Amino acid sequence: MTIQRENIILLAGNGQNVGKTLFACQLINSLKQKHSVIGIKICPHFHELKPHTEFIASNTNYQIIKEHRQQGKKDSNRLLNAGAKEVYYIQAKDDYLREVLSCLDKVVPNNSLLIIESGGLRKILEPGLFIMIESKNNKKLKPNTVKYREMANLNIEFDGEEFNFDPNRIHFSEQKWVIKN
Repeated sequence: MTIQRENIILLAGNGQNVGKTLFACQLINSLKQKHSVIGIKICPHFHELKPHTEFIASNTNYQIIKEHRQQGKKDSNRLLNAGAKEVYYIQAKDDYLREVLSCLDKVVPNNSLLIIESGGLRKILEPGLFIMIESKNNKKLKPNTVKYREMANLNIEFDGEEFNFDPNRIHFSEQKWVIKN
């Protein structure tokens, strides 16, 4: 059963360093004047976390961390620095993403606009807008890349410096995400 959330923009990509977080930051920056946006980065790999980390939830299957630092090189720092009202970094096994969403529902207000970076989440979530970002130079394709291309509302290419799509064209109007011409 697919979960539907019109308030979410979901970003996926054909690998690491293909511009997903950069695009999320540009999108947050363009939306922050009119809307409060919450940024979420979901990673399927577990990394060691700093001692001062604020855990919202933590177990052997997932960890939800609230980011507080704008300075830093982590993607969650960059999302906060771009103007997100709040940012959460999540480390989760794909089989537990439903549980992660349920946990987030208790923390994040219902009417919040969310920009989430996660490929695995698309398997269980029908977002308001699903964007697939691909590097022009990345020839190694993740197994889900072809499927995600077909599912995406928008396919964007990144050449290492710029995108072939302007994030300022994306707006939230009448309770849904709209792409303006």
